[in-house]
Amino acid sequence: MGPSTLASWALLIHRTLAARAIDGDALFRRAGLDPAQLHDPNGRYPQSGMQKLWALATSITGDACFGLEVAKAWHPTTFHALGYSALASETLREALQRLARYSRVVTTGARIELREEGGEIMVKLTGTPPPEQIVPASVDAGTASIAILCREARGERIDPVRVRYARAGSACTERLEAFFGCKVEFGAAENGLAFRAADLDAHLPTANPVLLRVNDQLLTEYMAHLDRSEIPLQVQAKLVQALPAGAMTEATMARALNLSQRTLQRKLSERGTTFRQVVDDTRKQLAEQYLKDSMLSVSEIAYLLGFAEVSSFSRAFRRWTGQAPRGAAGRAHAEGESEKA
Repeated sequence: MGPSTLASWALLIHRTLAARAIDGDALFRRAGLDPAQLHDPNGRYPQSGMQKLWALATSITGDACFGLEVAKAWHPTTFHALGYSALASETLREALQRLARYSRVVTTGARIELREEGGEIMVKLTGTPPPEQIVPASVDAGTASIAILCREARGERIDPVRVRYARAGSACTERLEAFFGCKVEFGAAENGLAFRAADLDAHLPTANPVLLRVNDQLLTEYMAHLDRSEIPLQVQAKLVQALPAGAMTEATMARALNLSQRTLQRKLSERGTTFRQVVDDTRKQLAEQYLKDSMLSVSEIAYLLGFAEVSSFSRAFRRWTGQAPRGAAGRAHAEGESEKA
């Protein structure tokens, strides 16, 4: 299969059609999509079929704002584990960074990129098809769902400072501007929305390091399953599961992936990395997450990362960050409490 999209995203389209008494099943079939797959939480539809569906839905409803209406039905499960992982993040900046890192879980036909400039963070959406082949409703739904996620996480309305679309214009401009609470620009070089950096750095009331850890692990496993050619992801997914049992050797990892050790080395080298580097990067990423959890001691974290001794973990953490893990944990907890106050 080429580029694909989660069926749970298509489910929002189906529900929005049903609310207008339109036969969603029939429209899905016209787009070449099996409506029965909507009930599979891991189901995926080809991007080509999704674009046909967006075009048919926009046409049959006669609503230039159909994409915006679909986004309003957004729920955390729409983005699989990514929705809950984003909501459980420490800040909106971290939530958006996760959206960028794991966006392929939602769709492999588009990417989310973050760019900081002049006190603002631009959340840019790019797609694999040429811009002229992208149905505007799908882009409206994507940008609006990001804004809704941010509002859900903050528990209050948060508006971008600007929204940009690459297309020439829209009959939906007035409703888009009312929804986003800012000016919408057309004929831009990119699709995306910009937030004040200061608005993204406040502590989130939905932050939960335990849920974050669980959902990030699910995302890593899903990504590894989604793209089996990405060997570093395959290795990382196995490591997250195996590290609490102790350090994993390259030979053991190769056997777990049904590869020879030499083949594993070659495939990792083709991706510009090594087994040791993936282990190091995975441990560092997990350590930074675990240290935000006030219920985990440093010794417990060392165990979860597969270190035989706390001193070994402490040395590794100093090498990664230049500081001791106890100090980093204390600062993370203190910052969280001060932002809640």
